[in-house]
Amino acid sequence: MTRVVDGLLTIFRGLARRQRREFLKELLGSGLLTEDERDVAVIESRRGGPTRPLKESVTSMLRKGRLR
Repeated sequence: MTRVVDGLLTIFRGLARRQRREFLKELLGSGLLTEDERDVAVIESRRGGPTRPLKESVTSMLRKGRLR
């Protein structure tokens, strides 16, 4: 991970939930990050959030035609 991303994640972790959403929206829309860096930012933003079992996710994706 680059030092820039490490710094951004440090800042991100210190923000309130609403500020995190706003920051992430601006960051992802800026075009400054590589695809991998955007992925890391999204993963970090969802850390500690709600989860669901893989089987449930696969079933839902199959039903919606997103997975074959």
